[in-house]
Amino acid sequence: MEEYLISFSSFYKAAYAQDILSEAGISGTLRRLPTELMRSCSTGLYLRSNDIQEVRRVLSSKSITNTGIYKIIKSRSGAKEYIKIR
Repeated sequence: MEEYLISFSSFYKAAYAQDILSEAGISGTLRRLPTELMRSCSTGLYLRSNDIQEVRRVLSSKSITNTGIYKIIKSRSGAKEYIKIR
């Protein structure tokens, strides 16, 4: 299972995306974004998924836009790196 972080332009979009994904059986957690990823909103949606394309499809079907999708890579030392995939 891979870890992802989705950033949005507002807290309300992030919360709405969480609700829509939950209805589709995909759970996510609203959390504060890492400082290097903050833009207009400081809240992102963290989730684990084997199929990020399904997540994107569900969000797209409801016209929910995001400002970025990042794959979270953890090093052996525990440091996290955020790789933008969209």
